[in-house]
Amino acid sequence: MGPKKTLQDNLSLSSKLFLRGLLRKFVPGGFKTKPYSLITPALSADDLDLTAKLAETKPSGVAEPRNITSSIIIPVFNKAKFTFQCLQSLTNEIDFNEVEVIVVDNASTDETKNVLAHFQNVVHAIRNEENRGFVDACNQAAGVARGKYLVFLNNDTVVLPGWLKQLVETIEANPENGAVGSMFLYPDGSIQEAGGIIWKNGEAHHYGWGSSPNNLQFNFAREVDYCSAASLLVKREIFERLGGFDRRFAPAYYEDVDLCFGVRSLGYKVIYQPLSHLVHFEGVTAGSDTTKGMKRFQIVNREKFVEKWRDVLEREHLPKNLKLVKTASNRKRNQVVVFDERIPSPDRDAGSLRMFQILKTLTQWSHVIFVPFNRPQSIEYERALWKEGIETSDAVDYRPLLKNKNVLAAIVSRPSMGSALIHRLRRVNRNAAIIFDMVDTHFVRLQREHEISGDDATLSEARRYRKLESQLAQASDLVWCASPEDKQAMQTVTGTPIEVVPTIHELRDPGRSFADREHLLFIGNFAHRPNEDAVLFFMREVYPLVRESLPNVRLDIIGDNASAAISAYNSEQVCILGYVPEVEPYLRERRVFVAPLRFGAGIKGKIGEAMAHGLPVVTTTIGAEGFGLTHGLDVMIGDDPQTFALAIKQLYLQEDLWQRVAHNGRVRIEKHFTPEVIAETINRSIRQVTA
Repeated sequence: MGPKKTLQDNLSLSSKLFLRGLLRKFVPGGFKTKPYSLITPALSADDLDLTAKLAETKPSGVAEPRNITSSIIIPVFNKAKFTFQCLQSLTNEIDFNEVEVIVVDNASTDETKNVLAHFQNVVHAIRNEENRGFVDACNQAAGVARGKYLVFLNNDTVVLPGWLKQLVETIEANPENGAVGSMFLYPDGSIQEAGGIIWKNGEAHHYGWGSSPNNLQFNFAREVDYCSAASLLVKREIFERLGGFDRRFAPAYYEDVDLCFGVRSLGYKVIYQPLSHLVHFEGVTAGSDTTKGMKRFQIVNREKFVEKWRDVLEREHLPKNLKLVKTASNRKRNQVVVFDERIPSPDRDAGSLRMFQILKTLTQWSHVIFVPFNRPQSIEYERALWKEGIETSDAVDYRPLLKNKNVLAAIVSRPSMGSALIHRLRRVNRNAAIIFDMVDTHFVRLQREHEISGDDATLSEARRYRKLESQLAQASDLVWCASPEDKQAMQTVTGTPIEVVPTIHELRDPGRSFADREHLLFIGNFAHRPNEDAVLFFMREVYPLVRESLPNVRLDIIGDNASAAISAYNSEQVCILGYVPEVEPYLRERRVFVAPLRFGAGIKGKIGEAMAHGLPVVTTTIGAEGFGLTHGLDVMIGDDPQTFALAIKQLYLQEDLWQRVAHNGRVRIEKHFTPEVIAETINRSIRQVTA
């Protein structure tokens, strides 16, 4: 008998090569971090020819916007060129039908009056006969503002594309969010502030100061101590409950820190949103010398701030220590690190949608770091993670990530990642729980594929995965399966605790009525072999039968990576649409969703999405797995061409049956598969295994 094989011996050649590269910190071409360029350097407004600019620009808008959601408040004192530059950037960024701009002129003596007259169609100007300072000017404007969100903005700023949109979407994403701030950039493009830290002694520290905005650790949204009021959105109801900016901090400095502490004292969060970014010409309005002028209030008001919030500072804040900057920058101390093959692309495949929802769920109680082993050419999918407060990191940094004492768990998704990492993660941090997220049970899927294809190579692959998945489960503290059927299969090969974490679906608008819908729909990524087999089976054996009774019905097929065999069916009756960025119109307008899956495992996200939209489904027994569905009640099931075609005909023609299946399928999703329901399973299982 030879020596016992280890998990390393069972690695594929590709995994071994990957690990060799990983340990040498060599990153293949497709694995490199792309540069996340945000801006080009901005010119100082001092370089403007203001007279020429006033003559050549003609801002257009509405003097009295009606549907106001946000009120942008800009206090100014002189620096007319910067005010012009700021307002000009706003005209390119906001919809003046929904946003009002209120500028408070604190008795400026330069050309500010001319600038405000130039923008009179889009700006509500308030003129003070004396300089009332930042605090009183902002409170004055807030008193006449009509928006449900107040956005405080300095005049020495240039807002960049998406600035306001990202602030508003963030405040509306979670009712617990009370205030949202931006990433501040210097004119050379480096970071001025990526969220603010307050030490126990009341001193403020700008996280990310001087760093590149391409640095991943500054690009994810998170809860912070405060954000500067040079760009800060606050719910007006909260601002009013706090009595506005506290006048003890007049004329300026620490009023924004105090406001953010007040927001948190009411049970709300202060969020830093890096996708909202702007250039800030720091020091233009107040200078930088803290011994004279307005800047001296920075020192005076810090003492007042410490006196007011002494108990909170002692209880919740860290002593000043620059080695603790990264820890202090994130109010969520618990961390979970998640490893997967690639950045989730939720609009392209069900597995990505499931992972995206899992990551969002984890952010409810922990700081989540997502580590992809491949990045797409576009960074939009990664930005979607950042917006949700999910940090991303490079795979070569897995060791320092795991060595952090705050890491409670590492989630490793798919056998490919498990075989490469699980035993290494265990060595790096023995205290962190390891969760093996199978996505689906590969050996079950491959065994079923073999039963259809008869291919010996597929059978061999199934046997290899059975052994590998068993070993990975044994090496983990917890296993996540996607369906009860997968859990049952895994319980025959491991004694490790198993939880079912299925696909996660948000309820959608049920769309059009039965009478206003027509045609059939299939959605699926064809890089996944069960999807290609399903469509080819349908086209060869089912669709001809459907056409006999429903000759005018068209089939729309949506999905990436269609093969030549599938593309060949493109015609007037069969539309091969490829990748479609927005599939919701199809889900709202088609009458029947078809999922003729002959093999597979786990749970089928395409079916869950259809039901979440109120679109009834015809599928197979394998397709219906994991949902607990009943034929004729909340789904139609057919396992051979004749019964599948008959189910389509019945559902397509019988309105009462269609209504019943559509309604009950949507209710099934609401009760068992929404983010709120699955979040309980995810968070409970992690807490149990990390207790």
